[in-house]
Amino acid sequence: MSEPSLIIDKSSTRPAWARCRDGLLSALMWLAYLYFLRVAFVDLYHLIVDSFEWLFASGGRPQATAISQFFGTLWIYGIVILADGAILITWALYNWRRYGRSNRYLDHDPVSIDDLAQLYELPAEDIARWQRSRILVMQHNLDGALERVISKDPDLISTPLFQTFTADSAQRSA
Repeated sequence: MSEPSLIIDKSSTRPAWARCRDGLLSALMWLAYLYFLRVAFVDLYHLIVDSFEWLFASGGRPQATAISQFFGTLWIYGIVILADGAILITWALYNWRRYGRSNRYLDHDPVSIDDLAQLYELPAEDIARWQRSRILVMQHNLDGALERVISKDPDLISTPLFQTFTADSAQRSA
């Protein structure tokens, strides 16, 4: 049995406004992340410069403020990471307690030929032939009822309501 596809694989099926919103929010979060991360890089830069001057340029020892600022920044980041981890673990435990071990996201059984035949009120043999067609166009009316089926393969359509695809029928429908 194949594994169900991830929701990220189906992003193209989402509306364009939702994809744009998600892209904008992702960009804003990355900018916020880099903004907060810059403090650690600035502190690390000052620490490296002071250490380099002390080792190679006969400068004074690195200032304790540069070292303490760098470790202070790392300490704050560590607290944020632990708090974020605690929130995510709490959320996972909440969902586990609420839903138990049931997997509500299992795929449904595929629709059978008999189900389609019952839906369209047609013989199952017609539906089976349609499924063998490489190109099949199904047109529905406003109520959702099937109006006509167009196939490129003439031997796959036997019901008079439905027709085979020809150049003439393509020009008439356009």
